[in-house]
Amino acid sequence: MKSPCIAVDVSKGKSYYQGFIEIDKPASRATPMMHDLEGFKSMYQLGQVLKQTYGDVIYVFESTGIYHKALETFLMNQEEKCIILNPLEASKIRKTDLRSTKTDARDCKSIAKAYFMKDYRLHNQKDELYGNLQRMNNHYNFLVQQLREMKVHFRNVLDIVYPRFDEMYQDPYTDIAMSILKRYAHPDELKGRRVETMMKYIMKDTIYRENRSMDEAKRLKTYIENVSSGCRSNSSEVSILKTMVSKISEQMVEIELCLDDMRNLVIDLPMYHQLMSIPGVGDNLAIRLIGELGDLDRFDKSEQLVAYAGIDPRVYQSGQMTGEHLHITKKGNKRLRTLLFLAVSSNVRIGKTNSILDFYNKKRQQTNPLVYKAALIACANKLLRIIYGMYKSGNNFHK
Repeated sequence: MKSPCIAVDVSKGKSYYQGFIEIDKPASRATPMMHDLEGFKSMYQLGQVLKQTYGDVIYVFESTGIYHKALETFLMNQEEKCIILNPLEASKIRKTDLRSTKTDARDCKSIAKAYFMKDYRLHNQKDELYGNLQRMNNHYNFLVQQLREMKVHFRNVLDIVYPRFDEMYQDPYTDIAMSILKRYAHPDELKGRRVETMMKYIMKDTIYRENRSMDEAKRLKTYIENVSSGCRSNSSEVSILKTMVSKISEQMVEIELCLDDMRNLVIDLPMYHQLMSIPGVGDNLAIRLIGELGDLDRFDKSEQLVAYAGIDPRVYQSGQMTGEHLHITKKGNKRLRTLLFLAVSSNVRIGKTNSILDFYNKKRQQTNPLVYKAALIACANKLLRIIYGMYKSGNNFHK
């Protein structure tokens, strides 16, 4: 027999809680509480009453992205047992009722029904680790997206102030290019400089020695003597360029610091080293994959993990229609799908013989060959199953 539970319907700033001894035996009415200490303590007191009577109690609530975090932290600090449901679980139960009206009282009952009808893993410290990793990866993606937008604006201004600068430096974000732009925001500031002076500044701002720095200074001098800027040295574009160079440099540092923090969390996990053994998966990708994969112990078989990523094929069978070669469901973690796609793309691009590349070639050369993207999706499915097998066996990737 399962322990009694306290089902909590979580929403922004305010929730409803209700105790249940059995699936159809409530211990209290649905009671509102604010997300503060007073509100949480009122719920906690009900839990203590149930504990004294029945020996144990489980707090059950849905994952809401951010709104449940205060409740989760309070319960973890009190060392209480809790289960965090996927919102779809309670929704399925609610939809089975003849009257599927959504009210706060009914939501508590739906959450309790989900708890009593199915076995769920208790939330634990391991879940906290992977939860932190996933949130940090979300922040990493946010920083990267900001950087992309900055770079678009930066390139537009750069083409005005320093026309054809990207022909000299295809990547204008290298240390040499950025150091030049930081010191000289307009070509006129460079025209009167000697090559030796430029060389000294390049050596000071970068890791390059005298010979390489002199070569770069000569290239820069040749460019400056022939450049015709699209604005004057006192124009607004020059001040904007200075600002963008500074912001981009700061953003790149912040992204690296975020990745370092994530690396410190995963460096001792066996999965990190297992992922690094896969061709095409480097340090950055391995760290972020762990953040999106989470604890693989919550999956009983690889098919569940594939469904979690949303790269399982849709099933649609009717009459003589077999449902083969349909699109993937995409009902899953889209960030994980993106990372898997990057991993298999890198694997194929490297061209080093391994089981994933062999599978890709097979899909491209079969009787009804798959197009490039479809073949990569098939490889992503295979890679995810390999990762699950590696985790369960404790082995690294084998060719």
